Order: sequence, then C-alpha cells, then structure tokens
Amino acid sequence: MSAPPQIPAPPVAEGLTPNRTLTVILGLLGLGVLTVLAVVEPAGQLVFPRCWLQEMTGLRCPGCGGTRAVHALLTGEIRRAWQLNPLVVATLPLAAWWTLRGLRGGWTGRWWNDPSTHPVSLAVMGGVLVGFGIGRNFSW
Repeated sequence: MSAPPQIPAPPVAEGLTPNRTLTVILGLLGLGVLTVLAVVEPAGQLVFPRCWLQEMTGLRCPGCGGTRAVHALLTGEIRRAWQLNPLVVATLPLAAWWTLRGLRGGWTGRWWNDPSTHPVSLAVMGGVLVGFGIGRNFSW
C-alpha cells in the first residue's frame, strides 16, 4: 500500500503583491480609524453616525453605543465600555481573531479556517444578536 500523494503548500510570493498592498492599506486605515476614535469622543460629534433606529423609535439596536464603547476601551475605561454595549466588549476576541486572520491571509495567501462561517455558528451569533437587541430594550 502506498502513501497518499503529498500536496505541496502554495508558494509564498516575495515582494509587495496586490494582496499585500491591500493588506497594508487596510491595516493602516484600521489603525487610523482606531487612533481617531481613541482621541475624539464620539458622543455629540457629527463625524460619527447616530443610530437611525433609536432616533426614529427610541429603541436601542444591538450596535447602539458600540462606537462609544470602543472609544471607552481605547481610553482604558472597561467598565464604561461594558455599560455602553456589552456585546461589543464580549465580541472583541472574535474581532481580533478575524483581524489577525485577514492580515495573515492577505499577506501570505494562506488563510486559517474560519469556524464562524459554519451554519451553526452563524445561527448562534444571529440568535445572540437578536436576543441582545430585544433584551437591552427592557428595563430590568
């Protein structure tokens, strides 16, 4: 019985390829956005969008307070960030993993598997999002 054939790994391109250029541009853009968000308080600024759902209905969507929560995290106010939007704080490890996955894949062309795109994962994330959106509008 012979061993199964070995599939060689794709070669890693040298130099600044279009994918690497895009990765660098998106990475720098992301750092720029985070820098502005760390320096500028988003509440009351015209630059940062207001929630149209809350403006029209008075209900808070799952993302309401998310920008202010990220600002609070970037300035070291973890408790305030949790009070503004606990879902944003709780999903930071997933967001960090997606960011690292994108940077690595864009740079090397080799992508980590993404279990978050599995139908069960998507259903769970959707359920958490809907549940949080409904639950945060009740006064407990």
